[in-house]
Amino acid sequence: MLSPILINLERLVVVILAAVAFLLAIVSFRGLVPVSDPRTPLGYVDQLSLLFGLHEQSHVVIVSPHQWSSDVHVFTFQKRLKDGAFYMNNEVKETVSVGVFDQISPENIKKKCQEILRVCENKLPFSVSRHKTPILFGLPGLANLAVEDRKLLISGLHLCLENSNFDYSKEASIGLITPALQNTMQWFAVTLLNGRLPYLQPAETPVMAETTEDDLLLTFAAGDVTRLNNSSIQSHKKVAIFGDNWDLVTVKIPNLGVLKARQLVLTNSEPSKEWAASPCVNPVVDRWWDFRGHRYHVKGLHKSVEEIKERNGPFAGKRVSRPVANYEACHAMVLNIIQKTMGNSFEYVVKELKKRKVYIGGKLFIKCAERGLTDPFKGGNVKLKTFMDSLKHACKVPNTDQPYACVDMMVVGVILDKVLGLHQSSILLTPHQVGGMTGDWPVTAALQTYQSGI
Repeated sequence: MLSPILINLERLVVVILAAVAFLLAIVSFRGLVPVSDPRTPLGYVDQLSLLFGLHEQSHVVIVSPHQWSSDVHVFTFQKRLKDGAFYMNNEVKETVSVGVFDQISPENIKKKCQEILRVCENKLPFSVSRHKTPILFGLPGLANLAVEDRKLLISGLHLCLENSNFDYSKEASIGLITPALQNTMQWFAVTLLNGRLPYLQPAETPVMAETTEDDLLLTFAAGDVTRLNNSSIQSHKKVAIFGDNWDLVTVKIPNLGVLKARQLVLTNSEPSKEWAASPCVNPVVDRWWDFRGHRYHVKGLHKSVEEIKERNGPFAGKRVSRPVANYEACHAMVLNIIQKTMGNSFEYVVKELKKRKVYIGGKLFIKCAERGLTDPFKGGNVKLKTFMDSLKHACKVPNTDQPYACVDMMVVGVILDKVLGLHQSSILLTPHQVGGMTGDWPVTAALQTYQSGI
């Protein structure tokens, strides 16, 4: 007869086997659920699947060098072995204070590349095989270099990567990221990271809004590209979205860039005149502004004052007159100029962009950062109500350090209202962090590299 110890041990083994069988059944059932979206969150069952060897984990390293620094992105993917469905579930990012576009020489390139690779290796889990981990260097600043410097930089990076521990391809591990390609890849990254992309229609995806000095640029997936004014389309690309081909367009609206619009407002659409007295400028401002070969004497309207009750200082509790920009007159002038600038050519664009999420970049983002509404390096979403409060503050409070804050913010505010259809409860989004990852081209590059290899 078996002893009580052996009997209990036998029961324990049976319980463990039953628990393992139960978990395997759950894991197998989970494998029957289709995964179309790579951003589907990983659950506990998926973690168990990895533990049982039913899933495999892989990593892709993307390096984005700049002038004085480099961003290292390590992306983690988890794939189901049964059907090949995969998850893009994590990104680890670190900025290295080493750039590759300055002091270009074979010795410097080798030294800087090795330092970047050390950070890449440190960001990978200890158990990961480096030889199976693909690495990709994207070089957005390559086009700005002289031809000889380009050749020297690329050959130096090739030699460095060839001798590294990473999975490297001479044909595909180093690439030029042009501004147009970066814009397309960033739009895809932001849209993917918002989730449910395989199930969305073009009208349900975000729009990326930015300005140059002269123009407003809107990048979005168009439902019907034939209805757009062809002369306004700066770029048009067919983008493969999980089996479907979408029309990704960048529409340029001329003269709505922050500086060009400022010129039109200050001169009341007469850019040839020198005198620029505007209701959008505080009366305390008296300075000269140079723009595109013109020199403007910028002043506010002296009769524009507002009585307020001081809260602090020697006049606390007393009503005093404070010089202010004329908010209502400024808004009317900016609205009139923007409506005349757009005319009827962009009615379909305005209709197409209603109710879409808006991600800001370029000088739109810079203007928000200047006003302290978002972090200039880390980004951060901006509530439109907070933006409007800052606009009113810019017009109502004298500030000689930012003399054009009122006019610039008013231009942006009218664009957000009349062009992008935002309202008080809307939120201006920044691509710095979207769904826990960086909303930029490295996400798209990592996904492409994982699916196709290098």
